[in-house]
Amino acid sequence: MNNTLLALTVSLLFGIGTFLIFRRDMMKVIIGFGIISHSINLYIVAGGVFSDGTLVPILEHQQAVEGLNQGLIYNDNLAAGIIGPITTNPYTAFVDPLVQALVLTAIVIGLATTAFILTLAYRINEEYGTIDVGELRRLWG
Repeated sequence: MNNTLLALTVSLLFGIGTFLIFRRDMMKVIIGFGIISHSINLYIVAGGVFSDGTLVPILEHQQAVEGLNQGLIYNDNLAAGIIGPITTNPYTAFVDPLVQALVLTAIVIGLATTAFILTLAYRINEEYGTIDVGELRRLWG
Protein backbone atom coordinates (compact mmCIF):
# COMPACT_ATOMS: atom_id res chain seq x y z
CA MET A 1 0.00 0.00 0.00
CA ASN A 2 1.13 3.51 -0.73
CA ASN A 3 2.65 5.12 2.39
CA THR A 4 1.00 8.48 1.72
CA LEU A 5 -2.42 6.90 1.35
CA LEU A 6 -1.89 4.87 4.50
CA ALA A 7 -0.76 7.91 6.50
CA LEU A 8 -3.74 9.89 5.23
CA THR A 9 -6.14 7.09 6.17
CA VAL A 10 -4.73 6.74 9.69
CA SER A 11 -4.78 10.53 10.16
CA LEU A 12 -8.34 10.82 8.90
CA LEU A 13 -9.59 8.01 11.14
CA PHE A 14 -7.79 9.49 14.15
CA GLY A 15 -9.24 12.93 13.42
CA ILE A 16 -12.79 11.58 13.07
CA GLY A 17 -12.42 9.65 16.32
CA THR A 18 -11.10 12.71 18.14
CA PHE A 19 -13.97 14.81 16.79
CA LEU A 20 -16.50 12.26 18.03
CA ILE A 21 -14.93 12.07 21.50
CA PHE A 22 -15.61 15.77 22.07
CA ARG A 23 -19.37 15.41 21.41
CA ARG A 24 -21.98 15.51 24.19
CA ASP A 25 -23.74 12.28 23.22
CA MET A 26 -22.26 9.29 25.03
CA MET A 27 -22.82 6.94 22.04
CA LYS A 28 -20.76 9.23 19.81
CA VAL A 29 -17.98 9.23 22.41
CA ILE A 30 -17.98 5.42 22.48
CA ILE A 31 -17.89 5.22 18.68
CA GLY A 32 -15.05 7.79 18.67
CA PHE A 33 -12.98 5.65 21.03
CA GLY A 34 -13.56 2.64 18.77
CA ILE A 35 -12.46 4.53 15.66
CA ILE A 36 -9.31 5.82 17.39
CA SER A 37 -8.53 2.29 18.57
CA HIS A 38 -8.81 0.96 15.02
CA SER A 39 -6.68 3.77 13.59
CA ILE A 40 -3.93 3.02 16.12
CA ASN A 41 -4.11 -0.69 15.23
CA LEU A 42 -3.79 0.18 11.53
CA TYR A 43 -0.77 2.35 12.29
CA ILE A 44 0.91 -0.43 14.28
CA VAL A 45 0.29 -3.04 11.56
CA ALA A 46 1.70 -0.66 8.96
CA GLY A 47 4.87 -0.39 11.02
CA GLY A 48 5.39 -4.16 10.85
CA VAL A 49 6.13 -4.21 7.12
CA PHE A 50 9.74 -4.94 6.24
CA SER A 51 10.85 -2.28 3.79
CA ASP A 52 13.92 -3.90 2.26
CA GLY A 53 12.57 -7.44 1.94
CA THR A 54 15.69 -9.08 3.38
CA LEU A 55 14.31 -10.08 6.75
CA VAL A 56 11.30 -12.33 6.29
CA PRO A 57 9.48 -14.24 9.02
CA ILE A 58 7.85 -16.79 6.70
CA LEU A 59 9.35 -18.47 3.66
CA GLU A 60 7.71 -20.55 0.98
CA HIS A 61 8.78 -24.20 0.93
CA GLN A 62 10.90 -23.84 -2.22
CA GLN A 63 12.66 -20.75 -0.85
CA ALA A 64 13.43 -22.55 2.41
CA VAL A 65 14.86 -25.61 0.64
CA GLU A 66 17.03 -23.48 -1.65
CA GLY A 67 18.14 -21.28 1.27
CA LEU A 68 19.18 -24.25 3.37
CA ASN A 69 21.19 -25.67 0.47
CA GLN A 70 22.96 -22.34 -0.05
CA GLY A 71 23.42 -21.62 3.66
CA LEU A 72 21.29 -18.48 3.55
CA ILE A 73 18.87 -19.33 6.35
CA TYR A 74 20.08 -19.02 9.93
CA ASN A 75 18.63 -19.25 13.39
CA ASP A 76 18.12 -16.04 15.35
CA ASN A 77 21.44 -14.60 16.46
CA LEU A 78 21.15 -11.14 17.98
CA ALA A 79 24.92 -10.77 18.39
CA ALA A 80 25.33 -11.13 14.61
CA GLY A 81 22.30 -8.94 13.89
CA ILE A 82 20.21 -11.81 12.47
CA ILE A 83 16.63 -11.41 13.64
CA GLY A 84 14.98 -14.04 11.47
CA PRO A 85 15.44 -16.20 8.43
CA ILE A 86 17.31 -14.41 5.65
CA THR A 87 16.60 -14.78 1.97
CA THR A 88 17.90 -13.05 -1.11
CA ASN A 89 14.46 -12.64 -2.73
CA PRO A 90 13.91 -8.85 -2.92
CA TYR A 91 10.61 -9.05 -4.80
CA THR A 92 8.38 -10.22 -1.99
CA ALA A 93 6.99 -7.92 0.71
CA PHE A 94 6.53 -9.60 4.08
CA VAL A 95 4.88 -8.49 7.28
CA ASP A 96 6.04 -9.27 10.81
CA PRO A 97 3.55 -11.78 12.31
CA LEU A 98 4.32 -10.67 15.88
CA VAL A 99 2.83 -7.25 15.18
CA GLN A 100 -0.27 -8.89 13.72
CA ALA A 101 -0.66 -11.08 16.81
CA LEU A 102 -0.34 -8.09 19.14
CA VAL A 103 -2.89 -6.09 17.15
CA LEU A 104 -5.27 -9.05 17.14
CA THR A 105 -5.00 -9.13 20.92
CA ALA A 106 -5.63 -5.37 21.04
CA ILE A 107 -8.76 -5.80 18.89
CA VAL A 108 -10.16 -8.44 21.25
CA ILE A 109 -9.44 -6.32 24.32
CA GLY A 110 -10.99 -3.30 22.58
CA LEU A 111 -14.12 -5.30 21.79
CA ALA A 112 -14.49 -6.37 25.42
CA THR A 113 -13.93 -2.82 26.65
CA THR A 114 -16.46 -1.45 24.17
CA ALA A 115 -19.05 -4.02 25.27
CA PHE A 116 -18.47 -3.01 28.91
CA ILE A 117 -18.79 0.71 28.13
CA LEU A 118 -21.96 0.10 26.11
CA THR A 119 -23.42 -1.79 29.07
CA LEU A 120 -22.59 1.14 31.35
CA ALA A 121 -24.19 3.57 28.89
CA TYR A 122 -27.32 1.42 28.76
CA ARG A 123 -27.57 1.35 32.57
CA ILE A 124 -27.05 5.13 32.74
CA ASN A 125 -29.81 5.58 30.17
CA GLU A 126 -32.16 3.37 32.19
CA GLU A 127 -31.34 5.15 35.45
CA TYR A 128 -31.36 8.79 34.30
CA GLY A 129 -33.29 8.64 31.01
CA THR A 130 -30.55 10.33 28.97
CA ILE A 131 -27.06 9.75 27.63
CA ASP A 132 -26.29 13.42 27.04
CA VAL A 133 -23.19 14.22 29.09
CA GLY A 134 -24.24 17.82 29.76
CA GLU A 135 -27.67 16.72 30.97
CA LEU A 136 -26.10 14.06 33.20
CA ARG A 137 -23.85 16.69 34.83
CA ARG A 138 -26.93 18.77 35.58
CA LEU A 139 -28.77 15.75 37.04
CA TRP A 140 -25.84 14.71 39.23
CA GLY A 141 -25.70 18.13 40.81
